[in-house]
Formats: sequence, structure tokens, C-alpha cells
Amino acid sequence: MVIDDYGGLRLQFERRKGLSAEEFERFLVNARKIAYFDQSRKVWVVSEEKLLRLDREELVKTLDSLRELSTLTEDQVHVILANYGSSTGSRGERLSVTSFLEVRGPAQLIEKILRDADFSGMVTSRNGRLYLTSLLSLKVFAERLREKYGVQLDYSVDLFSVKVYREEASLRLSFKYIDKDLAMLLLNEGVLTYNVEKPVIGPDGEYQGSELVQRTLKVARMHWGDKTLIAPVALLEKYLSRLAALGLKPEIQITEKTDIKTPLRKNFTLLPHQEEAFSLWAKRKRGTIAIFTRGGKSFIALEAIQHLRKPTLILVTTQELMATWLDYLEKYLSLPRHFIGVLGAGEQKIREITVATYSSAVKYIELIRDKFEFVVFDEAHHVPATTFKNVALQLDALYRLALSATPTRRDNNHNLLYELCGGLLYTLSYEDLVRLKVVAPIERFQAFFAESEEEKLHRLYEILREYPGSKAIVFTQYLKTAETVYSFLQEKGIKAVLVTGQTPSAKRELLFRDFLEGRANVIVSTTVLDEGITVPDAELAVIYEGSGEGRQMIQRIGRVLGYQPGKTAKVFEIINITNPKEKYAYLRRSWVRELYVFEGLKKYVEATKKGQTDEIKPSYQRRIDSF
Repeated sequence: MVIDDYGGLRLQFERRKGLSAEEFERFLVNARKIAYFDQSRKVWVVSEEKLLRLDREELVKTLDSLRELSTLTEDQVHVILANYGSSTGSRGERLSVTSFLEVRGPAQLIEKILRDADFSGMVTSRNGRLYLTSLLSLKVFAERLREKYGVQLDYSVDLFSVKVYREEASLRLSFKYIDKDLAMLLLNEGVLTYNVEKPVIGPDGEYQGSELVQRTLKVARMHWGDKTLIAPVALLEKYLSRLAALGLKPEIQITEKTDIKTPLRKNFTLLPHQEEAFSLWAKRKRGTIAIFTRGGKSFIALEAIQHLRKPTLILVTTQELMATWLDYLEKYLSLPRHFIGVLGAGEQKIREITVATYSSAVKYIELIRDKFEFVVFDEAHHVPATTFKNVALQLDALYRLALSATPTRRDNNHNLLYELCGGLLYTLSYEDLVRLKVVAPIERFQAFFAESEEEKLHRLYEILREYPGSKAIVFTQYLKTAETVYSFLQEKGIKAVLVTGQTPSAKRELLFRDFLEGRANVIVSTTVLDEGITVPDAELAVIYEGSGEGRQMIQRIGRVLGYQPGKTAKVFEIINITNPKEKYAYLRRSWVRELYVFEGLKKYVEATKKGQTDEIKPSYQRRIDSF
């Protein structure tokens, strides 16, 4: 096209005569969009530069208006539109994107894109050059460019590749290109929230409940020098999911830790519900399994240990549970005791398979953070969030299994559990276990309130007299209380035995045998029987004294839930309401009762006593199908 001194086309027009003030204003607005005013000739000259600033739709509207308000002819309009198409040269042209997101191509097209509102926010100009604002915009930009202008955008798919590896016990995401927008999105994935439960004390000093205080934790950071994001390995699954959602291509370059050399031999068989839970976990090698107390969660973990044969850390809440796990590993995986590591209870021995308390794991985290490929988080629903995160975030294990009695936590920290160990894969409630005939149904769950210690003792005696043929366990918190209760029951002619932490193991076994064979009907105990020691099955539990911990209450109730045909369990609490400490403990653990109540329980108890439970439709299949 021939260009004049004004950088315009040799197409001229003037305003029509007789325009109203409003029409003249419209004329000026539209004329200025496509032309310059030539003062010497008193005409408007069409400008190629201005045409390039308009998209075709806006240009057509402008020309239609000028046809009405100016001397612009139909032929001139056709010339402008024809020249507009050739001047953009967009159809069939190509642009390219460099590794720094600079868009390169014909200058006229670059300028047009920069001025096009449809690309607003996607591109920016720096030093006269066109850049994409973020890698996140690249694919949308390419699609829109092709749809609007028929222009092909060339770029390397390597821009979207992300090297994923493990180094220094941390997860590393190394990018070919990363900008602030992309980095911010990924850093936000490393912002975790959790709750801390704080007691609410009234003006009179009495416990009134608890409140949850939310805390925020940032666990990811960006190393801009080598374009690498560093985060805990616990978030691997979360980051892989996010990268895929953003259209990035992770290249996983993580080498597994070598298999253990310690020989394992399996000496157990999973029940159907355990097999199903393990099968779901084995597909991902991460996840949370929530099966209520006495549902056999530990055997699912033992199956996973035997299946993976990787360096394994088993985390437990108490020393008693540590002893239980040591027994399980020896009995069910044929693992000699001297091959098992122990971290806690005064020991600091790390082996290919190690059992540790959560508190000891926190204390010695630097010794263990990169030693294990598989971690079992036992009793995960009871671990304080602060302790749990301090361990789960530091360990670089790829494979994780969280064992919980319930799918949710009272402090609402189950989401933190799912993020760091894997989502909920499988759940069975107390109701499901009852219907599966894994545990006994509870016939009575009742609390009695006394106004003195003497009244408490007499209430206990009345309960035991009401069920003279039942085997009972009376739980206390302190040795002195246990001795007082034991002496009282002996005076009343109750055949009772006393088992405390001071009872030698050999004598304890003899007392248990007396209980099993009917020479004693009642075991009076302290906290020693809460967990960690295999206790003969009983039908009646009396919480005579206890802490406010829900975990302790659940463990104690579990002692009488062993399944036997026709058996129903009874649970009683006796609280001295004149003792503030007892009252406080009772209120704190009162939520536990809700776990054992379900619709149709009374009907099921009656059916159990009559031996007619097979006639009741189980809830098991329905619940499993939902997963």
C-alpha cells in the first residue's frame, strides 16, 4: 500500500454537511479511531497504524458509523477491510515463545496483540518486547491466538516439565521456567492449617468445655537461584495432583530406599474386611484406614510391612503399645526381638524395622528423618496435632499408612492427617463391627453419680450384684484407689483379684488364669490394663476412676467388647460429683459414649441374646460399596 507523509492510507473522507452537534461528536469519536486529520487539506486520512489497533469487529462497527456520518464511500470501506486483512498478515503466520516467555514474531502482529483487550492480563510489554505474564497463560494464549487470528504459536513443551526428586530428606520440584504467579500457587499448597484444643474454664474455675484455635503453618519455600521449590515429602501426592491440574508435566526421579535384609515370615490370615482395606491401600501405598477399636487395624499394617519389605517405622502413642507392637512383630512376622529397633522407653536403637513413640520420634527426628521408606502412624486420631505434624512433615518416607478408630477427629484435624498420610480409603464404625460379629454389642452404657467415696463403693457393689455371673473389670486411676476397692470387695464376699503395675508378670498370668477358670469374677486394676497387656475377655467394665482422655476410655471399653455368640457388654461409670477432678475428667471424656450408639442397637442386643443376629441385615456391604 502507498503511504503518505502522515503514515496513512491514500483514503480520505470528510464529515457530511448538516450534522447535528450530537452527530458531529459521534463522527469525531469514530474518525479518530481510524484516521488522522490533515490540517493543510482539511480532510481525514485513513491510518494503517490506527487500523492495527482495532480488531475486525470494532473496525466494522466504526466504518458503518462513518458511512452514515461522513463522505466515506462503500468502495472505500471495501478497500479498508481488504487492506486490513493483508496488513495484519495474521492468517497462517507463526509466533514463537522463548524460554523466558518472550513472544517473537512480526512487529505489526505483536503490537496488535499488545493492544487487543482479549489478551489483557496474559501479556505485557518490557523494553518494547512482548512477554507472557505467566507460564500459566501460555496454553490459553496459544489457543486464543489460533482462534482469533489463525496464528500458530510455537513453544517448547519442555517449558512445562518439572523434575520431581528427593534430596536431603525433602521433596524438590525443579522447573524449566517458573514465574511469581506459578510459584505463589504452588507455595500456597504448602500452607497447612490445624487446630489446637484449649480448655474453657468458667469464672468459678470449673471446666466448661473446650474451644479450637486455628494455627497456620508454611512448609514450602522457593529457591529462585535454581528454580526449585522445596517442601516436605509428605506433600508429594498433593503436589503431583496440583502440577497435573495446572497442565505441568512432572518427571518423577525418586529412587526408593533398598529393601530390608531382615527375613519376614507371615503367621496370620486377614479377615475379609481387613483384606479389602489392605487392597485399597496397596494400590496407592498411602492413605488412612479408619476401623473402630478391636477391628484389627494392626494386622493391616503387618500385611503392608510384609508386602513392601522396606525400612519401616511404626509410631505409637504409649510405651504399652510399643510393647504390643514388639510382640506382634515377633509373633506374626517371625521377626526376632533383637532385629527390631526401639526408640523410646529409655532405648535408642534404630533398625530396619523400628517401633517408636511419637514423643521420642520428635526428640530424635534428625536421626530418623531419612532412614525409612514406610511409616505406620498408629492411633493417629489420638495424637496431638502439634506432635503429629512435627513427625509427619520431617520424615521423608514415600509410603504412609495412618490407622485411626474414626474417620474424623474431635479437633477437626483429620484433614491435616489426610494431607500428610493420604486420604481416607476405608472406614468401619462400631456398628459395622458389631454386625460383622467382630465385637459385642453394648447392652447398657450408664453413668452413676455419687456424693461421697463411700457411696461410690456401694454403687459398685450394687452393679456387681446385679450381674453375679458376669466377668467384670474395675478400672481405677491410682494404686491407692485400687487397693481400697479390692479390700472392699473382698469384705463383701466378691471373688476379686488385684492387678497393678507392681504385680509381677508371672503372678499376673496366674491371676488371669483364676479369672478365666472362674475362681475369680472381678479384676480390679489401675491403668496397667488400659492397653499393651493381653487381658482375658470380660463382659462388664466399670470405670470407677479415670482420666479425661477419650483414648483411655475407648481402650477400657474395648476390654469387654470381645465377640462371643450371645454375648452383650455392659459399661458403667461411677463419678463422685463432689470431687472437681473426677467431674472434670467425666465431662472431658463424655463424647466417647456417642461412638457406641447407633440406630437399631437395642433391637440388635435383643437378637444377640436370642441368637438371632443372622436375621438382621448387615450394614457392612453398604458401607464398603460406598468406598
